[in-house]
This record gives sequence, structure tokens and C-alpha cells, in this order.
Amino acid sequence: MSTTDQTVGQRILVPFDGSALSAQAFSLALGLASSGASITVLRVDEKQGDQAHADLDAIATLRSLAGDGLSIETAVQTGDPADVIVATADRLGADLIVMSTRGRGGLARLAFGSVTDTVVRRSHRSVAVIHSDDHVHDSATDEAGREPRRFSRIVLPLDGTDTSAAALPVAAELAQRYSIPVLAVSTINLVPLTSPTMVQDVGMAMNVEEVYEETRDSAQEWLSAASRRLTSAGVANSTEFLTGSAAPAIEGLTKPGDLIVMSTHGRSGLDRVLSGSVSDQLIRSGAAPVLIVRAPATPAG
Repeated sequence: MSTTDQTVGQRILVPFDGSALSAQAFSLALGLASSGASITVLRVDEKQGDQAHADLDAIATLRSLAGDGLSIETAVQTGDPADVIVATADRLGADLIVMSTRGRGGLARLAFGSVTDTVVRRSHRSVAVIHSDDHVHDSATDEAGREPRRFSRIVLPLDGTDTSAAALPVAAELAQRYSIPVLAVSTINLVPLTSPTMVQDVGMAMNVEEVYEETRDSAQEWLSAASRRLTSAGVANSTEFLTGSAAPAIEGLTKPGDLIVMSTHGRSGLDRVLSGSVSDQLIRSGAAPVLIVRAPATPAG
């Protein structure tokens, strides 16, 4: 696989429940859309009714903002929101689902931990999630009229596994598209490694300093490898090695304009750096939008 053979943003699905909170995903979708992209706005109604057809003003505003370069389509479905979103993304061949973590109306369960969490776990598509602002008082139409979200840097968490590396080509392609740098980050949590349970399991005493040095060296190796791949693709980049719990450490280095690009289900003996719990925490924090890349399935056996 080359560094930049993966693209997201050509065929985007945006779930929408008619609320201003869910409409906050529109600016992120526009920001991640590639040239000539097609965006489908999906209105999900858990019960059959006409309300799902009554939110056209916001969609019309979105269409006008998108201009001639993008195609904006609409779809209305009834049923369980998560089921409908996953099925619609598959049917459309979407390469990206863009969601807000909170919503009302037909997607009242859009709060993270329910619909969004289910979509992230079950969909085979990449999912970009923005933590919506609960204090927004604008209408859905006003939210739909916001300018496309702009990015100034990509934060790429890595843990040395093939799963985490699946996010690298996507990060590189986006960095090339927007001419922005990538910060590759590795986070090591020593607490699990030095706990009495871990020591007993491995049947040996573990010296904290030795463990730190070994894990630091490993992290530097995979960060250096990632940096070389990014550099070869013409992407400006830097690396950073952090200690502590993954989510708070990554959150602490984010700044306005960042986009976190990561893969789920990454596991290592160091810390579940890219596990669902970490992505959950980063999305809940609202520090930056999170683009979760679906890693290829690992063959059984």
C-alpha cells in the first residue's frame, strides 16, 4: 500500500435529524469533501411521518453554500437510526459518514455512546465525528449556512500496530489536499505494565525505568518510520512521544484547527492507544473533530 492511495470525502453521508445540533456536522462534511464530491443528507425518522420531509430549508442552504463543485442529495428513511445509517452508507458506497455526537427529534439517541457509537463499531466505513456545541441557539438553517470547516494540522495517533497504521494513508492524503502538516503522536501508559497483576502474569519483576526505555525506543522507531513515509509523500510532519493515559495526553496537545485521524481497535501491550475507549474520550472531550478510519479486517487464524 502506498502512503496516499486512500481517499475519503468523495462520497459522504451526513445523518440529520432536523436540529441545529445535528446540522453542526454539515460544516465538517463540507470541510472534508474532496473536489466534485457527492454529499447525501440522510433524514432518519423512527416513525413514519411528514416531519422528515419538512427540513428542506437547511438542505437548500447547504446546497447554495456547496456551490457548483459539490453534489448535495437527500434521502429520507424510517427505522432504527443506527441500522438505517449503516445500511444507507453501504448502499451508497459512502467512503465517509459525518456525524454530530448530539441530536434531537428522530435522532434523540445521537448522543455519543448510542447511535454514533453503534455506527462507529458496526460500519465498515470511515466515520468523522464532531462534538456539537450544546449552547448553540442558531437554527438548523443557520448552522447549515456556516462555512466549510478549515484545518491547519492533522494529529495522527500511532501505537506501532498495523491497525493504527491504517490511518496514515488517509492522514497523508488529507494533508496533501489541504497543504497542512501532520503531527504523529505515540502515547505510552506505563501504569498497566507495572501493575502487580501484569508483573504476576508475565512471571517476572519489571523495572519501571527499563520498561520506559524499551517502550520509548519502540515508539520512536515506529514514529520515525511514519515520519519517513510522510516525508516521502511530500507531507510536512513532526513527531511527539507522550507518557500517560492516551486520551488526556492527546487532548492536551490539540489546538484549534486540528483534525484527529486515527484507527479503531488498535491494541498493544503498552496501552490500548487506539481502542474504542480512547476514541470515545477524544470525541467526548470536543478538543477536535475525530476521523475514525476503518482498518482492514485481520484474517482469522
